[in-house]
Amino acid sequence: MKYKLTSEQIASKVAGETVILNHSKGTYYGLDEVGVVVWDLLEKGPQTLDALCEAVIAEYDVEIAECKTDVDQLLKELISERLVESVD
Repeated sequence: MKYKLTSEQIASKVAGETVILNHSKGTYYGLDEVGVVVWDLLEKGPQTLDALCEAVIAEYDVEIAECKTDVDQLLKELISERLVESVD
């Protein structure tokens, strides 16, 4: 399964952070450093959980199991806010 950004959002970098606006809700979201790594990859196109974790592990000292749990949780939150969607 791959994940991609939805058309219901627009993102911008502000002072080193990524700020996301959900068009339909009119709500802003901010991401932490790890979230920015994930978001930046998703901006390039659909990504698998494994590919996202590889990028996070390349930047941060984290175990693969912990990374998968954390990135999966982030993806679920982004999906629930309609900022990201899963694709086959």
